Amino acid sequence: MEIDLADLLRQKGLKVTPQRLSILKLLYSGGHFNGEQIYNELKKSEPSISLSTVYNALNTLEKAGLLNSFEVNGITWYEIKRDLHVNVYCEDSNQIIDVNVDLEGLYKELSEKGINVKSLNVVVIAECSKLLKEPQIGTS
Repeated sequence: MEIDLADLLRQKGLKVTPQRLSILKLLYSGGHFNGEQIYNELKKSEPSISLSTVYNALNTLEKAGLLNSFEVNGITWYEIKRDLHVNVYCEDSNQIIDVNVDLEGLYKELSEKGINVKSLNVVVIAECSKLLKEPQIGTS
């Protein structure tokens, strides 16, 4: 099922712009991208786009709840917002992989302590050489 990105923007009360559509299309293709990578990808089809336009659009999309961001080693990475998962940054390969683990217990425990969790990001920095050579159970 293909997602109507323009409709998705409208549902969030956002104006449909070519920049926002291009960013969503890129991120829906999968993976994690930093602002520079997104800018360089979009520049191929939209040569007049500026880096500030990309960051403004990313900020707007994140505030609207369409994107998730997290930081690793001083770099902010963006991905499509989806179910709770762990982002694992593999130092040995510079890759970021998603690992599906049950974070609901953590979410529930924080809530029971009176913490109103608005966003939960778990980032693990690891050495993954063994993992990347074996089938990745529970990853996406």
